[in-house]
Amino acid sequence: MKILFVISSLSSGGAERVMSILANEFAKSNEVAIVTLSKSESFYNLDRSIKHIKLDLLKSSNNILETIINSLNRLRVLVKVFKRENPDVVISFMTHTNILATIAAKISNKKIIISERIAYDYYGSKILNTFRKFIYPLSDAFITQTQADLKNYIFLKNSYVIYNPIEIKNFDINIKKENIVLGVGRLDKQKGFDLLIRAFCKIKDSNWKLVIAGEGDERDRLERLIKELKATNIELIGRTKDIFKWYKKASIFALSSNKEGFPNVLIEAMTFGCAVVSFDCPYGPGEIIQNGVNGLLIENQNEESLKEAIELLIKDKELREKLSLEAIKAKERYSIEKIANEWYRVIEGVVK
Repeated sequence: MKILFVISSLSSGGAERVMSILANEFAKSNEVAIVTLSKSESFYNLDRSIKHIKLDLLKSSNNILETIINSLNRLRVLVKVFKRENPDVVISFMTHTNILATIAAKISNKKIIISERIAYDYYGSKILNTFRKFIYPLSDAFITQTQADLKNYIFLKNSYVIYNPIEIKNFDINIKKENIVLGVGRLDKQKGFDLLIRAFCKIKDSNWKLVIAGEGDERDRLERLIKELKATNIELIGRTKDIFKWYKKASIFALSSNKEGFPNVLIEAMTFGCAVVSFDCPYGPGEIIQNGVNGLLIENQNEESLKEAIELLIKDKELREKLSLEAIKAKERYSIEKIANEWYRVIEGVVK
């Protein structure tokens, strides 16, 4: 089978990581290509057999007219690529790309599966939601990441929930953990790292430190906040390709986002035996964490509850280790083999 993935770019994001994992898995027994609207190389490693088609179409738009012109040009190029590559199925990720790819697939008479990787209301745009309601039903199948988010797509028929996969190899569960609380993600307001920093600073334990991995527009503001709080045990380490190294070290992982599509970082941290604490934000954590069993789930954006949960895990080693042992079981629930089989079932239903 020939599978053609489409996404805006393969930068260091969660959706991009999931696509690269799926593409590498599918490439074991299929012909796989990835089309990116961006001209940039992939941040994540791709199998040598995967063809990466970089279109260089991410020209910025300064007004409505330019938006229309740029969108039509992207559509024209996508139609050309779909016809030339002639895949058995197209798989598109992310809202804006989904809309363009669905139209291009219909014009070029190709089967298409579209997948949302963020919360339905992430953009807060009525125009975008209108496009979804008119364009998404033209797709052959739709995949979202959580049961909760699926409820937002009652206007679609062939809809499925498939959780994100993880791909972790050769992990020694007996590795010695360090006194580290870890946060991972883009440095933007959605991720709530300012709240995590303030909560951590209220904990009086000099033997622990907070490490935040990621990069983004909020870096300067977060650095100023750390200075204002005179926190010497907080480190912003930036973007890293070896995030697994930090999951191995960290004893505790904290998710402070106010909303998610499906937090890959949460299940990755659990797989590495981190005791996790997360806000019960839309969407994902409530379907991943069984409160008190494999992690701690707390009221969304409640800074005091976040402080208390982290402090509890720091002080109660027995609880920390108990949650860690249960969290590791995520390795089976979200294994790439299991998730790939769920994707295959949808693909086979589309291309039959």
